[in-house]
Amino acid sequence: MARLLIVDDDSRVRRFVRDVLVGAGHEVAAVGDAESAVARLLSFQPDVFVLDIHLPGMDGLSLARKLRKLHVPVVVISVRTDPHHKVKAHESGAITYLEKPFRKEDLLDAVRFALGVKSRHEK
Repeated sequence: MARLLIVDDDSRVRRFVRDVLVGAGHEVAAVGDAESAVARLLSFQPDVFVLDIHLPGMDGLSLARKLRKLHVPVVVISVRTDPHHKVKAHESGAITYLEKPFRKEDLLDAVRFALGVKSRHEK
């Protein structure tokens, strides 16, 4: 079981992602903006972030750059299919990039991959 923090301004997406990850046995917190995610960091201490690029206030890429210092893997989710966004996400520290809508299996695979990266980094 891992702790995952979902950051997406769309409540339907947050609910879907939370339900999939809780169903897989993870502990999950979900917020709608980057500022709320930053506020939850210390108290929740997530193992992986699942975040949308397009957020109100601070965008997801700016948040991903801040999270890179904490060595917490980031899975980026976005409705954008533009390759430029994928490159920017990876440059910002994202481990992987999922295009919305995505299948729950793809989400679980991305989270497993991120947890594997975290595990290798901690060794």
